[in-house]
Amino acid sequence: MPQSLPVLFGRVVRQRREAIAMSQETLGAQTELSRNYIGMIERGETNPTLLVLHGLAIALQTTMSALISDLEATLDPPAGS
Repeated sequence: MPQSLPVLFGRVVRQRREAIAMSQETLGAQTELSRNYIGMIERGETNPTLLVLHGLAIALQTTMSALISDLEATLDPPAGS
């Protein structure tokens, strides 16, 4: 069974955060979100809004579209492809 989108997106966020050696605390401070909420995003326990996605992109020194592109790259190909 394929992983849910929030779980896959959480992995993208964690990989991006770790790639720039940023802690959850720092990411939370830069996005005005709690470290607990950042953890929930990274574990796929919540589905962030577009506003949160925008804040994450800025804090992670990337774009919203790059985060979504990374997410899409993890998805299983559609049936028949």
